[in-house]
Amino acid sequence: MTNLTFFELSEMFSALSGEVRIKLLKVINDKHLNCKDTQNCDLSERCCDVSELSKKMNLPTSTVSYHLKELRKAGLIQTMRKQRHVYCSINLETMEKLAQFFKTFNQTRTK
Repeated sequence: MTNLTFFELSEMFSALSGEVRIKLLKVINDKHLNCKDTQNCDLSERCCDVSELSKKMNLPTSTVSYHLKELRKAGLIQTMRKQRHVYCSINLETMEKLAQFFKTFNQTRTK
């Protein structure tokens, strides 16, 4: 199955229960996919700065920060502080585990 516990899954689903958080995750993911070398990528190319996200979402920075905190606590994103900026990126390991969990629903069962 997956290495995620039911508690971890419930935390992720809870974090994804709001429209703003889903949109934030999508924006961060789209930015991540634009990176050509995800292993050795520059932060400015790979990650979204919180102020950049605020502008893109047309929301106050404090609101975006709150929602990012919830996504981070659920393990869906990672954050890194570099000088005065906070950058966010998708936690690919967690996303892969979540994808594996959903794949279990597609398995055909023989009786």
